Amino acid sequence: MYIESKLIEVNETLFSRDLSGNKDLGIIKDEINIQSYSWLQAKGKIQFSKGLFIVETFIENKKNLTDIFSISGEYIQISYLGKGDSQLVSSKEKTPLGMGRINCCYNCDTVNTIEMPANKPTHYQAVYLSKEYYLELLKNEVWVGDNSFYNHIIKGNFQKWGACNFPIDYSLYHILNEITKNDWNTDFKKYYLELRLKELFLSLHFCQEELCNGVVKGISEENLEKIRTAHAYLIENFKNPPTIKVLARKVLLNELQLKKDFKMMYGKTIRSFIIDLRMKKAKSLLGKHTVSEMAGILGYKSVPHFINTFKKCYGYTPKQGLNQ
Repeated sequence: MYIESKLIEVNETLFSRDLSGNKDLGIIKDEINIQSYSWLQAKGKIQFSKGLFIVETFIENKKNLTDIFSISGEYIQISYLGKGDSQLVSSKEKTPLGMGRINCCYNCDTVNTIEMPANKPTHYQAVYLSKEYYLELLKNEVWVGDNSFYNHIIKGNFQKWGACNFPIDYSLYHILNEITKNDWNTDFKKYYLELRLKELFLSLHFCQEELCNGVVKGISEENLEKIRTAHAYLIENFKNPPTIKVLARKVLLNELQLKKDFKMMYGKTIRSFIIDLRMKKAKSLLGKHTVSEMAGILGYKSVPHFINTFKKCYGYTPKQGLNQ
């Protein structure tokens, strides 16, 4: 498997790696950093091994930008656009990548053109696996026989980009962040990474099952998709969440319907959901930041308000939590 990303307007290669070598050299890291243009900044991190490539990129462009993304060999792709308005361009049409959505595909020898419009910052995370790596990774997992995506791969039935996609949930968001950031102990990095990759594919399997179970009682199929999109958007933006009015406009639902269907589907109000996300993140920050820093990271303007919210959620203050 060979993978390359090239930015046309500046003739810059974000990354170019051959992952088909005979030796497994473990997990290798490299940084992406393009800041030599007044209108463009691109930074991020790649991690790779034989048959495996992981990337997270942040791009800010004040002019339109085109990425030519090439992959050779049979590959499995799991990708997530957290921010941005990128489009996949073909000879026939332009297809939005879909912010807040997980996309899965199985394909071979592709060259994709991706357009990123000006003044729309992009955050993109993706995992690419060769077919051999994917099958070896999951060969002993008991659930794969019931997974339609896995069975397509076993049979060699390509699943092009967009054939399998759904709004991200918190579990997938958390796992994908752990995989792309990957700050584990060096000695056990590959072991932990492969555990997380298995967890990612199992979570995707559960998401597929949920979608196959049909429409949630009392919510129309059209609204169900919009509520899932709102849910995914909040997961990505809970530190600086939109108002109900702004969120309703983004998913094309009126405010009352959005609030009603969201609570029916997830069992809590939008406000409660945002607080839950903030508190889960707060717990992961304990010991790494001061209480004041934690409040700022999570979007709280008042430190006492943050402390009170944390205590209501966990029964102890952030400071007391360091001793738990």
